[in-house]
Amino acid sequence: MSTHNLTVAGYVAIVAMAGVLQALSRRPGSRTPSIGALFGRVMRTRPGRVGVIAGWAWLGLHLFAR
Repeated sequence: MSTHNLTVAGYVAIVAMAGVLQALSRRPGSRTPSIGALFGRVMRTRPGRVGVIAGWAWLGLHLFAR
């Protein structure tokens, strides 16, 4: 297995975990916050907004560099 395949597998695992958490948050009476609620809470502060922008920039740089 090459490092590229390992990296892609890692990203797929992260997206799959996010999907599972989103599905768990949709159950009635769940205490797990949805992804929208999580981002809403993070975006309330300036460091949170900077972190989200930096994360998007890093993700875009790595996914769309080629």
